[in-house]
Amino acid sequence: MNVQKYFKNLEREVKKVYIVAEEARKRGLDPVNRVEIPLAMTMAEKVVGLISAIYPQLQNSGITKRILELEKEYGKLDPVIALQIAEEIAKQKFCNFSNLLQAIDAGVRIGFAYFTLGVVSSPIEGLTEIKIMRRRDGKEYLSPYYSGPVRSAGGTGSAFSLVILDHLREIFGYGVYDPTQEEIKRTITELVDYHERITNLQYMPTDQEIAFIAENLPIQVNGEPSEKLEVSNYKNLERINTNFIRGGFCLVIGEGIAQKASKIKRIVDKLREKGFKLSAWDFLEKFIELHKKREIGEVDDSPTYIKDLVAGRPVFGHPSRSGGFRFRYGRGRVNGFSAASIHPATMAITDGFIAIGTQLKVEKPTKGCAITPCDTIEGPIVKLFNGSVKKMRNKEEAKKFYPDVEEIIYLGDILFSLGDVMNRNSILLKSGYVEEWWKLDLREKDPELEKNTNCFNLSLNNSVEISKKYKIPLHPNFIFYWTEISNEQFLGLIKWLSHSGVDKKIILPFNTTEQEKFKLGKRALELIGIEHDVTIENVVLNKENSKALFINLGIDTEILEGEQIYLNEIINPDKYDLNKPVLEIINSFSEFHIKDKAGDFIGARMGRPEKAKLRKLEGSPNVLFPVGNEGGRLRSVQEACGVGEVKSSFPIYFCEKCKKETIYFVCENCESKCIKMSYCPECKVKSTKKCQEHQRVNSYCTQVLNINHYFEKAIEKLKLTKTETPF
Repeated sequence: MNVQKYFKNLEREVKKVYIVAEEARKRGLDPVNRVEIPLAMTMAEKVVGLISAIYPQLQNSGITKRILELEKEYGKLDPVIALQIAEEIAKQKFCNFSNLLQAIDAGVRIGFAYFTLGVVSSPIEGLTEIKIMRRRDGKEYLSPYYSGPVRSAGGTGSAFSLVILDHLREIFGYGVYDPTQEEIKRTITELVDYHERITNLQYMPTDQEIAFIAENLPIQVNGEPSEKLEVSNYKNLERINTNFIRGGFCLVIGEGIAQKASKIKRIVDKLREKGFKLSAWDFLEKFIELHKKREIGEVDDSPTYIKDLVAGRPVFGHPSRSGGFRFRYGRGRVNGFSAASIHPATMAITDGFIAIGTQLKVEKPTKGCAITPCDTIEGPIVKLFNGSVKKMRNKEEAKKFYPDVEEIIYLGDILFSLGDVMNRNSILLKSGYVEEWWKLDLREKDPELEKNTNCFNLSLNNSVEISKKYKIPLHPNFIFYWTEISNEQFLGLIKWLSHSGVDKKIILPFNTTEQEKFKLGKRALELIGIEHDVTIENVVLNKENSKALFINLGIDTEILEGEQIYLNEIINPDKYDLNKPVLEIINSFSEFHIKDKAGDFIGARMGRPEKAKLRKLEGSPNVLFPVGNEGGRLRSVQEACGVGEVKSSFPIYFCEKCKKETIYFVCENCESKCIKMSYCPECKVKSTKKCQEHQRVNSYCTQVLNINHYFEKAIEKLKLTKTETPF
C-alpha cells in the first residue's frame, strides 16, 4: 500500500467511526448532542477546531481557507499570520460575536493556537478570559487572565499571546495599562512567593527586572487564583481581584516575558518590518540591557543545567569541556524541533542511560532536547583499561567494549538542526570540520564530482587525490583533534615519534621504563583521537592511521611502503616552532590544509527520565460523576450514595413534560429533550430566559443533588439487577 492510499483509507475509516459516534450523541445521553472533536486534515483546520470548542461559529466560517492563503503569502508558521488572522477575526470578517470583547478574545485565541501549532490546551485553558478594565483616568484597557495550563505553550508562546492582544488593543483604541506602585510591588512579591513557596520557576527574574516589566507592559497581566496560599504582602488591591497566588500570572511574567525577552524582541522587530505598529514594545531593548548587566555581575557563572542538578541524574559533560558532546549542525529524519541526535554507539557506551526519547538538559543552544539516533555522525572514542584507544562505530561494538572502558575521551557528536538553534535566539556555535562541510568545499570546485562522491564513505587515497587536485582541506575522517592538546603534549608526541620505528605502520616504544618517559606523548595520542593498540612493549597504529598521521605532520608516506626504519633520522623535534598554536604548527608542515576537527563542545546531563513513564489513573473508575467530598478520598459514587446527596456545580435543564429541573440534556424520567436554563449569579435566580438586568449569566450553578435518584435511574436505563450493581 502506498502512502497516499494508506492515508485515504485511514480517513475513510475514521469518518465511519464519526458517523457512529454522531448517531450515539444524538440520543441525548451525553452533555452535548454532537461529537465535539472535529476532524482536521491541516494545521489550519486543527487550530480552528480547537477554538471552536469555545466559539462554535468559527467552524466553516472561512478562517481555515484564509490561514492557508496567508501561509502561501508569508510562509508557514510566520508570526505575521497569527496577528493578521487575529485582527480579521476581531473585526468579525468571518462570523459575528455578541460583542467586541468576545471577538477580540476569539481572535487572540486563534492567533495563540496558530503560534502553538494547535497542539496544546493553552489557548483554551491557559488563557481563561480577557476583561475590560479602567485606568485611573477612566479610559478602558485590556487585561488577560491566565491559569496554570499556559505552561504548555512554553515561555515564548505565552509571551507572544500578549503581543497578539496588544496589536488588537492598538487597532481598537484601548488605552495602555497604568500600573500603580502597589501593583508593581504586588507583582514582585507574588513571583517571589510563587518561586519560594510553591515551585521553582525555570527563570526567576530579579526584583528590578520584575518591576521594569510590570511598569512597562502595555496590558495588565492577570490570573486566576491557583494556590491555597495568599501573597505575603500588597493584598486587597482594587484592580487585582484575589489575594491568592496566581500561577498562570507568574508563569507568563517569569518564564514568558522575562525569560524570552530577546526572542520576543526579535519577533516584534520582524513584525514591525512587515507593517505592524506594536509601538508599546520598545521597552524590551532596555530590559535586555538590564538583563545583561545582571549577567555580568553574577559571581556564579554555572549554566542552569548544572545549577539545577538533581541527585541520581548523571552528568554527561561539564560546561564547554573538551570530550563532551561535539556540537554539529544538521537535519536528520528524526531530529529537529527540540529533538537532537547522537550516535547509537554513544547510547550504548553510556550504559543505556541515554536512549531514544531520553530528555537531556544541555548547556546550549537550547535548554533541553529529546534524543534520537543518527548513525552517520561521529560516535564515541574510548580508552580501554589496557591503554588502547578505539573509535566505536556501531551500537554492538560499543556494548562489546563497554566493560573494558576506562575513559570516554570523546562522547561523540550531538546533532542540532539550525532552525532549532535560531528559534531559541541562540548565538551560533562553532562546528568542527565535518563531512557536509568538506562536501560543500568540493561542490565549489567540481559540482559534478560532489554529486557522485559519498562523503561518509571515502578512502584515504581518494581523499588525498581530491585534496591535491582541487586544493581543498583534507577529509575530516583523516584529521585529528589537534586543538585539544597543549604545545607541551604536542612536543611530547613528536619526541616519542622520533624514538619510534616504521614497519608498514608506526610502532612506538612503550615498555615499562619508557611509559613514564613518554607519558605526555601517549596522552597526546589519546586526545587527538587516533586509534591505536597497546601491546606488551609497544603502541601500534594500523597502516591507514599511520599514513593519516604522517600526512597531518607533513611526513612522506612512502616510508611506510619501504623497509623497516627508525624515525629519528626523519623527525627532528627542534624544527617545530612551539610559540604557535598546535593547529597552526601542523598546517605549517602539512601539504594539505588541516581544519579544526573539534569546534565547540557542549555539556549535558540527564533530564527527567521519570516523566516518560506510563501515566496511570489510580483505581478502575467506570463512572465519571462530580461527587466531590461526599465521595470520600477516592471520590467514590458508592460512598456518595451512602451520604445521599452531592453538592457541586451542575448544568441546569428544565423538562416541560415533567415540569421539573434536571441536570441532563434529556430527561431521565420521560426521555424527552429538555430546555437549557440560565442562572444569574447576581440575582441568584434560575430562568429559561436570560437575565435582563445583568449581562453575565451561567448555564450551571452550585446545587445539592439527590445522588441516589440519578444512580437508580442509571441502573434502570442499563437494565441491571441489584446483584449486578457495583456495591
